Amino acid sequence: MSPRGIAVTSLLVFGLVAGSADPAIGQSVRVTVPEENFRKEPGVTGSNRLATVFEGAVLKIESRQGRWVQATIEGWIWSPSVESTDRDGFDLVVSNPGGENLREAPEGNARRVGRLMRGMLLDRVGGQGNWTRVRRSAWVWSESTVEVPDVEAMAGASPVDAAQAGGGNPVEEETIPPRPSPLSDRILVSGERAYLHVSPSGDTLASLRPQADLQVLARQGSWARVKVEGWVWVPSTLPADSAVGSAGLSPADVTANPDQYRGRQVRWRLQFVSVERAEPARSDFYEGEPFMLARAPDGEQGFVYVAVPPELLTEAEGLRPLQMIDVLARVRTGRSALMGVPVVDLIALN
Repeated sequence: MSPRGIAVTSLLVFGLVAGSADPAIGQSVRVTVPEENFRKEPGVTGSNRLATVFEGAVLKIESRQGRWVQATIEGWIWSPSVESTDRDGFDLVVSNPGGENLREAPEGNARRVGRLMRGMLLDRVGGQGNWTRVRRSAWVWSESTVEVPDVEAMAGASPVDAAQAGGGNPVEEETIPPRPSPLSDRILVSGERAYLHVSPSGDTLASLRPQADLQVLARQGSWARVKVEGWVWVPSTLPADSAVGSAGLSPADVTANPDQYRGRQVRWRLQFVSVERAEPARSDFYEGEPFMLARAPDGEQGFVYVAVPPELLTEAEGLRPLQMIDVLARVRTGRSALMGVPVVDLIALN
């Protein structure tokens, strides 16, 4: 989320805390905006976002750099949505394709403190039933937060103790505002109608009537990625991978019209080169996501990137370099941001 203008009181708070080189023991920050990005590095780039933290989330301060705060978030995640890993010294990685909620307690109706993106690496702290307690340190824009006493250090302390720990005068409990209501997992269309887009800057897919009930999968600023269920008259449709509209569709066609073909299923014969892991600079992938590097078919110039889901990774890693493969895939983007080549999601491999 881009830096934004904030209230004068927040500016004053930032001016006071930025003056000290190192955070005092027991300091935390609370997020004061509806949602803010949680980033791997202190900078605004599309490739270093790890999660979205919600208003009211309390993060323990680790360090500061300019207007950025390095802080640790901790909470509970649904165990089937993570997988074990040993990458970069972490224990777990978020594996659910749509990401997963981080909650305050190991309950499905507990308050959400954040939404973790697929591929985010985590430290395992503990577990309870089908829930796992996790922790991760990253960076947040300081002007979207306000400093508060550490919630663990101050648990059970009297207002006088809390004030003395902070070096100030005794304060009354009500000076710390109550936690705001969490953002809902579901939203309803209001007004006359809303429009469903391929992406925040993409084409319109459908028009949604008032009171349509949508499940929120992820949020990005004022946009929400949603899931909507309904019924369609089958005789008026065609399979996404049918011959009509996709026969003869080549990687070059997809690259020439990336918006038109986003989401289209394709069948291509490619020459396998290798299986790679996406580095942070590849913003069309999540960090560490496995993908196949393959040559375009029929003498076309350039390459195709084929993102490999976990269930097909073993099969992909067993391929031989320069082996010809037939893939069924869905177009993620027709022109990648870094190299300008098609990126597709693998569905089946032959």
